[in-house]
Amino acid sequence: MPDMALAHRLARWIDSPNIAVELDEVTCGQVADRVARDYRADEESRAAWKESCHRWLDLARQVSEPKTYPWPGASNVIYPLLANAAVQFAARAYPGIVRDRDVVRGTVLGDDSGVPLRDPSRPGQVLRGPDGAPLWLVPPGAKRTRADAIGRHMSWQLLDEMPDWEEQTDTLLLQLSIVGTMFRKTYFDPALQRNVSETVDPLRLCIDYRAKSFATAPRITEEIDLYPWEVEERIRAGLFLDAEYGANHDAGEDGDAPVTFLEQHRRLDLDGDGYAEPYIVTIARDSGRLARIVAGFDREGVMFGRDDHRVRRIDAIGYYTKYSFIPSPDSAIYDIGFGALLHPLNAAVNTSLNQMFDAAHLANAGGGFVGSGMSLNGGAVRFQVGEYKVVNAPGAALRENLVPLQFPGPNPVLFQLLGFLVDAGREIASVKDVLSGAMPGSNVPGILGLAVIQQGLKVFSAIFKRIHRALGQEFRKLHRLNRIYLPDEVGFRISASYFRVGRADYAQGGGVEPVSDPEIVTDMQQMARANFLLGFKDDPWCDGREIRRRAFAAAAIGEVEHVLRDAPAPDAEAMARLAELQLRARREAGDMEIRAGQQQAQRVAALADAVLHLAQARRADGQALRDVQEIARMAREISEEEGGDDRAGGPDAGSGAGFAGAAAGDAGRPDGGRVPDVAPPSGDAGGAAVPDGLPR
Repeated sequence: MPDMALAHRLARWIDSPNIAVELDEVTCGQVADRVARDYRADEESRAAWKESCHRWLDLARQVSEPKTYPWPGASNVIYPLLANAAVQFAARAYPGIVRDRDVVRGTVLGDDSGVPLRDPSRPGQVLRGPDGAPLWLVPPGAKRTRADAIGRHMSWQLLDEMPDWEEQTDTLLLQLSIVGTMFRKTYFDPALQRNVSETVDPLRLCIDYRAKSFATAPRITEEIDLYPWEVEERIRAGLFLDAEYGANHDAGEDGDAPVTFLEQHRRLDLDGDGYAEPYIVTIARDSGRLARIVAGFDREGVMFGRDDHRVRRIDAIGYYTKYSFIPSPDSAIYDIGFGALLHPLNAAVNTSLNQMFDAAHLANAGGGFVGSGMSLNGGAVRFQVGEYKVVNAPGAALRENLVPLQFPGPNPVLFQLLGFLVDAGREIASVKDVLSGAMPGSNVPGILGLAVIQQGLKVFSAIFKRIHRALGQEFRKLHRLNRIYLPDEVGFRISASYFRVGRADYAQGGGVEPVSDPEIVTDMQQMARANFLLGFKDDPWCDGREIRRRAFAAAAIGEVEHVLRDAPAPDAEAMARLAELQLRARREAGDMEIRAGQQQAQRVAALADAVLHLAQARRADGQALRDVQEIARMAREISEEEGGDDRAGGPDAGSGAGFAGAAAGDAGRPDGGRVPDVAPPSGDAGGAAVPDGLPR
């Protein structure tokens, strides 16, 4: 358990609109003096950077100062090398961040397969419905549905509820490329009753130049201008102490000039426990009067020790998000941009260009000496086009007394140097002809041109990754504010659709991230990936609808869901062809059945004829066998009656003689006259048996 007295005091200060009302005047004065002193120290540490930053911005805006060398009014042209680089970068990065209406995407943490209901009567078993399907405590895909709702709501907040966010993002990207560092301040505004994420000029956000990192900087001080009536509104709302804050020293006689306040995020030990807590202290910059102190932490960030019950750590709430262009080699706070990289080259280009203009001016204007032997009326002599002047001197004397100075004009070597400097600057800024929209040569293959562009965008891709990382930090701050301040349920409309989301969705949701792809900077890269995916739209292993949706999104087609169907629509022509094929198939199947029946009937008829012929043959064979047997019987009877035993030498001899004659008569037969050993047919002697499988 924590120290309850300390815990109650911290809880009261967290909810207090102004902790300064509980402090005595001496403590308030000490806090104000310390804030002002530390602010001046931080300003001194970054003085050189601020001076350089002003030069970079003036060069990008092409602000020129009057020149007195080599003569007053000499050429003072500023080549837009830095401005062109900044515009090119912003033109590529801005569409990559804000594409259509999707800016934020909700993320899913953990398993999203659902949580089934458990059967209390059977441990380890899942409850099932009447249809046998499991009943769910948390249905599958619930996290994904909640994440989609959060991403849709936060995108609506940034583009609709905060209408200045997109415009300020455009300005941020342009200034970021010049200065190298920009900041965003994200907070909940109780007066507007909504979240605010506004761009802060780095010149007005003071941090120690030598700090180890932005996250661990001891102080962050923002200069805020408030008009006198805005100061009075804060006094009456109880946000500021009721005091006279004076005016700025440079305000002059303007009574409506804004008063500059310093809002310093820092740590102070106001409770006297030896541990400095995060606070936000506001003072008037020029008068030094303390206006407000509020807690820079919430209940979630306070942790107490388990043994001594004292405050162990208090995490400060992060209000500012740093956007970085290219890390600086000598500072972890203020990074470098095209201003630091291109300013020396741009200055050299300006000098070379102006020297060429001045040389051309001298060569065109001319000048020289006039000898004393030439008689003129005195004063300057001016000519109009095609005019001749009359002088009191012969031509030879005129030529001898006029000695013009020789001005050779622009130096060609200087012109070559100028081209070299411009190319060097474009190399640093990655602003090539092919990257700025110029078409490559006709003999350059398309894949080679795309490869050249991809290689040229490597610098932009690295910078865009840093911007993507900063966007994620800003969106997480907005997610936290919605989790704390969003109503239980809020509705919003996108086009013709109406959606609802609540604070519980943010409390139970996973997280958020930018929709922008850190690997893709240009639409060309988006379309290249989309074309690659379209090759798999009919692959059974891939989701064809999702591939088509991404292709439409890459082509910047708005409201894709209104374009894509959930299922492909039937093709009328294809359906007609299918019906015709089905009808033809049924007709051919019927014809085949008819032909099969005819063939079966023909086979049955052929078998019947074969059986008939076989039966006839068998009957003929049976009749012949019976005739042979009858003839043999009759022959034996005749032989017995005509022969006798005495004539034939016994019964056997007579019988043999009878058969001998028959045998002699049949000696020419193939079977030697023997009666064939043919068994009589079974069944009716006048017919034959019907084979199996034939109709009876």
